[in-house]
Amino acid sequence: MELSHKINKLRTGEAWESLLDSYYRWRRPLNPTEMVRILEAKGLEQIRSKYANPEDKKGWPKYVDADHRLELAVKQARSLRLDRRRSLRILDLGSGPGYFLFVCKQLGHQVMGLDLDWPPMYAELFEMMEMPRCLWRIEPFQSLPDLGGRFDFLTAFAVCFNAHGSDHVWGPKEWEYFLDDLEKNILSESGEIYFELNPEPWGYHTPELREFFRQRAAHVEGKRVSFKPRQSVPPATPSRKRPG
Repeated sequence: MELSHKINKLRTGEAWESLLDSYYRWRRPLNPTEMVRILEAKGLEQIRSKYANPEDKKGWPKYVDADHRLELAVKQARSLRLDRRRSLRILDLGSGPGYFLFVCKQLGHQVMGLDLDWPPMYAELFEMMEMPRCLWRIEPFQSLPDLGGRFDFLTAFAVCFNAHGSDHVWGPKEWEYFLDDLEKNILSESGEIYFELNPEPWGYHTPELREFFRQRAAHVEGKRVSFKPRQSVPPATPSRKRPG
């Protein structure tokens, strides 16, 4: 059985991917403990003591636990193989405390977050990490602002901008407008998209929405929805408003 499993790994390429993973873990090490030390030297402890709330296990104060959050962020970055690529411009929608982008920054990528102006802890963390952030509320059928250039990789983890948890969760029409805007005005020619959806009462997506994603050549696996590069980029909209 063990020999058969090994042969199957060779046949499917799994063994080669495992070898590559090991190589990049060695070639581009990401040590969450060392990152915490870097942030503590920049003032993390002051932010931690200011916002820590042991009684709130589910709300935003839980993000003061930089050790745990950075471990998760390293896993996210490696699972997206961002450790195998160099000099990408990465935009994270709903960027929260910014740990994922901080890990990407350690890999040499240029990063930007986009989120609401709440809670204030997020702004302090972004300032401490020396990363740019755009304050913006994503609404259905509204374009994103001018972010100063196009991005090679766009992420959104635990997506909430699609009205998650409400009676008006986005359907195909809302997603179509949103994705069209990203392709026309935000993504580079080789730009990729990776979303992780939150569960709704019916699951991560309705059959109708799942079919819509697939029609747009998305790879759909549970909560994960990803789009590979497009063939061409339409001209950018000439007049774009910048966030105030």
